[in-house]
Amino acid sequence: MQMYTKIKNNGNSFIGLGYGGLLAILLLFVAITAGGQQKVGKISGIIKTSDGQALAYASVLLADTRYGIMSNNEGVFSFEAPSGQYMLIVTYAGFTTVRIPVDIKTDISKDVGVIMVNAASNELREVIVSDIQKNKFAKKESNAIARMPLADLENPSSYSVVTKEIMQEQIAIDYNTAVASVPGVIVNNGVNDSGNDVTLRGFRGQATFRNGLAIDPRTQSEIANVERIEILKGPAGTLFGGAMSTYGGVVNTITKKPFESFRGEVSYTTGSWGLNRFTADVNTPLNKDRTALMRVNASGHTQSSQDAGFLRSTSFAASMLFKTSERTSVRFDAEVYSPTKTLNAYVRNSNVLTVSSLKDLNLTHRRSFTSDDIGTTRTSVYAMAEIEHKISNQWISKTSFQHGESGESNSIFLVLTYLNNDSISRGIRPFDQYRVITDNLQQNFIGDFKIGGLRNRMVIGLDYFAHTLNYQFANFPAAGGRTSVFAPYDAVRLDDDTPWNAISRNQVNDLQRASTVNQRDKYYTISAYASDVVNITDNILAMASLRVDRYENQRTLVSGVNQDNAYDQVQLSPKFGLVYQVLKDKVALFGNYVNGFRNIAPGFDTNGDVVNWKPEQANQIEGGVKLDLLDNKLSSTISYYNIEVKDMVRAIDNITSVQDGNQKSKGFEMELIANPVEGLNIVVGYAYNDNEYELANASSEGKRAPWTPVHVANFWASYKLLQGRVKGLGFGAGFNHAGKTYMEVSNTFSVPAYSIVGATVFFDQPKYRVGLKVNNLTNQTYWNFYGQPQKPTELVANISYKF
Repeated sequence: MQMYTKIKNNGNSFIGLGYGGLLAILLLFVAITAGGQQKVGKISGIIKTSDGQALAYASVLLADTRYGIMSNNEGVFSFEAPSGQYMLIVTYAGFTTVRIPVDIKTDISKDVGVIMVNAASNELREVIVSDIQKNKFAKKESNAIARMPLADLENPSSYSVVTKEIMQEQIAIDYNTAVASVPGVIVNNGVNDSGNDVTLRGFRGQATFRNGLAIDPRTQSEIANVERIEILKGPAGTLFGGAMSTYGGVVNTITKKPFESFRGEVSYTTGSWGLNRFTADVNTPLNKDRTALMRVNASGHTQSSQDAGFLRSTSFAASMLFKTSERTSVRFDAEVYSPTKTLNAYVRNSNVLTVSSLKDLNLTHRRSFTSDDIGTTRTSVYAMAEIEHKISNQWISKTSFQHGESGESNSIFLVLTYLNNDSISRGIRPFDQYRVITDNLQQNFIGDFKIGGLRNRMVIGLDYFAHTLNYQFANFPAAGGRTSVFAPYDAVRLDDDTPWNAISRNQVNDLQRASTVNQRDKYYTISAYASDVVNITDNILAMASLRVDRYENQRTLVSGVNQDNAYDQVQLSPKFGLVYQVLKDKVALFGNYVNGFRNIAPGFDTNGDVVNWKPEQANQIEGGVKLDLLDNKLSSTISYYNIEVKDMVRAIDNITSVQDGNQKSKGFEMELIANPVEGLNIVVGYAYNDNEYELANASSEGKRAPWTPVHVANFWASYKLLQGRVKGLGFGAGFNHAGKTYMEVSNTFSVPAYSIVGATVFFDQPKYRVGLKVNNLTNQTYWNFYGQPQKPTELVANISYKF
């Protein structure tokens, strides 16, 4: 570690009130607006089934707001809300069943009369509730994307949502396959087999948000407890900070929450490569008045790969909700996921090859370079508590805390390095222990009020995030008296005939070490942010947002000795957006300017001084159109974006650097989700991306970022019979395409493009569901972006029992 002796501040000062002053101003603003008198009206009605029976314990709410209530035993509901035009939504068992427009007027009680659910009372538990929904794959209601309730056509940013319905229909068994329906997004196991890597808009990131709070998982995400996955596209530093978000966007996983009725489902999936997967999902009220609710999810999963390599995992999750009063609810959430698997890092050193593509190598697709003897057990644990309190008709307070721990002991990574066209080196990277600890505390005040007759929807937030990494690793002797964290194991030929020695954990443990290092890295951020969406007219909305983010990196502890590398940075991150609804709630033009940032550690400038660099920044300009047509049967987002990254630190030589680098990424995206006729659902997506390091290190200048395809496309169509003797029988088919990607920044060696076709047939009944899916129907030979072979044709069968 470098001992810093002379540090220049590179213009990174902060002049202002400080966080105490900011907090005081924010709280004062909330108090003033909360105390003001909002013009409100009252809405009431009764919910009945098609045979005239009252539907108890259905949720009634105004779309994209926090106003709502649960119907009582007689199906009656009544609540107050600010005057305005809304969409009233009735949900039952977690599914939207009815949507009707309502107009609430000041000091007037509006009775909407009887709202009819399209099912008889004696059938409601015997129908598949999702079939009542229109365009079930297009549900984009989200409180997390904008940190406040905001409809898709009111939001000046583009985003996609993966619903539980499409995950079930495509028989998704992991996070990678679950996100296959999102345009421009490719998900792989992490570059070093840690977490889920997400490629979007020319950048690589990870799925690092859970229920809107930051995490840093070592494991891939288990989907048994996933309700939906939200992908906000483009830099998102204003509302999500810079520590865990990336310039391509934010991936936020929403877990399953309890609801008011008793429901459950158990499922078993089997298939090729020894796939055996069991999941269970049980939801129940805990008392008669249904103010205490609980939901439990569990899974077990086993699968093998090629001639060696495996995954065995278990998970358990529980969520509890307590409605302590009409104004306050408290939710607790906990999840444990523990996979044991072989770990494979990305393939290195492709620049030594004399061919230009993986398809030109004499590779074997059926043989694995690894061994079942070097599997590693990892564990991710999350615990969350959240209190939501209605301060007034205009303001809600939401306090959230999430603790996360993820890591392993005695892990062994297989690291492959090309030697030439015919052989490859197998190396080992072991960790004695590796543990990531995160804590995220967030306080949001969410308002919906009018000033001067203009409707304002606002979030004012404070965020504290702490990240600690503890790990212990070995250094091994290397050539020239040096050391390396990689231990060479052996070299093997790339063919199907030459025997390879099995990799033994005992042999790995016996490798001679030059030293063993224990290291602790710790940083934290404290942030304040505010975002306001103003209805200038009924059809024109403007968004203005700002974040003040203070980052502090603490001194690294290496084998018990503190290093002199502490630094801090402060960054302002703005966001502006405009929406013009050409046709109210049907056609919207949108545009945005958004900022993202990344904190940069100090380094040597060309004068030999240690400089505290400014944070690196990315600024995006985006414009497009959003559609919600044909009575919600067609939803689409089409956009063009241009992202410019500036203040990149680029190396001049092995020691000195300058902060003048830049990178550009621009492109086009299209998403269309349609339900043109009853039972037919279609999802289509396409993305084009052009990116380049314009001013960068000599090795990357003028080059494209590795692992980022130019073209990405997806298509899925399914048809389900909703009437007749074979009601519930359905068929589906689709494909995913990813263009070629470069494996290294030199852009000399590529992973070829691939197009994977899948098809399914299923029979969905109220009490059970049976499905059969074929993945990679054409048996295409292909690799992921990191040069690792992917599955040939795979057959998956699933049966579920619902109660």
